[in-house]
Amino acid sequence: MAARHIADPFALGPPLVRAGTRLRREGLAETEDAHIHVRDRIMAVLFTRPAERVMRPRFGAGLDAQVFQNISPLALSAIEYRIRESLDAVFAGEVTLEELTVEDGGDEGTVLVLIDYALRADRTPHRLEVVL
Repeated sequence: MAARHIADPFALGPPLVRAGTRLRREGLAETEDAHIHVRDRIMAVLFTRPAERVMRPRFGAGLDAQVFQNISPLALSAIEYRIRESLDAVFAGEVTLEELTVEDGGDEGTVLVLIDYALRADRTPHRLEVVL
């Protein structure tokens, strides 16, 4: 049986599927693909503000707060540091952060975040690109 993960954000799958001889609910708030699960968790870390989660006040990087901030080399390095610390805290033994790049997106007021990572289970490289 494949490992199941909570879908983040919660997503509804097909309402009923045949499992053996009877119909049962399937896909409600779960996924079997570990790569999709990790990608969704990374997005949750990036866009959750610190202190937004009551029981985990240090969770999150709060990138949504950077939308209206001035873009300078100092601000970009602060964003990179915040992302690196947040991801290391959440994915300490599960994901290897290969490379993290935060740069000016070229268009006025955009920031490009490139995250290269690999799951420790299979070492398959993945890239996540986020434009703010």
